[in-house]
Amino acid sequence: MNEVVQEIPRHDALFWPVVAALHQLDGSADNDQLIEKVGQIIHLPDELTAIPHKSGPMTEFGYRIAWVKSWLKWGEIVDNPQRGVWVLTEKGRTATEAEVNEVRSRRRAESAARRRGMVQPPVNTVTADIDEPPASDELGEFGDDGWQNALLDRVKGMKAPAFERLARLLLLGLGFSHVEVAGRSGDGGIDLIGTVRINNVLTFRVLAQCKRYQDTVGPGDIRNFRGAMQGRTDKGIFITSGRYTRDARAEASRDGVPSIDLIDGEALAKLLKELNMGVETRMVERVVIKPEYFDTV
Repeated sequence: MNEVVQEIPRHDALFWPVVAALHQLDGSADNDQLIEKVGQIIHLPDELTAIPHKSGPMTEFGYRIAWVKSWLKWGEIVDNPQRGVWVLTEKGRTATEAEVNEVRSRRRAESAARRRGMVQPPVNTVTADIDEPPASDELGEFGDDGWQNALLDRVKGMKAPAFERLARLLLLGLGFSHVEVAGRSGDGGIDLIGTVRINNVLTFRVLAQCKRYQDTVGPGDIRNFRGAMQGRTDKGIFITSGRYTRDARAEASRDGVPSIDLIDGEALAKLLKELNMGVETRMVERVVIKPEYFDTV
């Protein structure tokens, strides 16, 4: 077994393949999808990718990639915004192979220096006052009202391919796996293809349609999407930044045909907030003076 394990590339050789895999997957992937894509890039046979790690449920190949991901996150090349989801950072999207491979040497140098006592532990750098104004690239801060409209205005201003990538990240954050953007390949009106696994036993293929609409989606859009689904799956999701007409909702749940789950702009905004995707909920300190306390001193 040890001789076979030695045929799996060492951690050092996997830094750039991991980043290259994320590039090929539109900048984000779940764990299984990333492992599969890295294996394809380095042409690693299935019998090697399936070798179990000596301890725990992971494969040896998956364990080595997990190690690399943690170091790339340290180097700000990738991020892990939701459990099981990995994305390229702005730095990672433009990093060269040499810059990516430099991460491991910098991390090793820091670890060595820390062991010699030359590097002080990081200090808390969060010193900004809670009332500090938002950065220039933020939309601003909102109370209970207004944030959904501001968020949806920003989403509606995205280009169609970017909205598809946002929807893909949303599905990954919701626990879908192997989600791929299919729209650009002219895949019969289907924009996203993914998989849902229930209790690690049942697996369903799910197709999704994404419409970055300012206004409403009508029943014709729902029927066209269902037609594209035919013969491929019975599970479909329609995602829009706009709204659905009453007839569209009726068509989505019509008897005798596969039902289609609908995510409209309001539901989309709430999901983005729940998953912290471009939305940050800040807890503001409130100071309340209690006059009765002073009366009892």
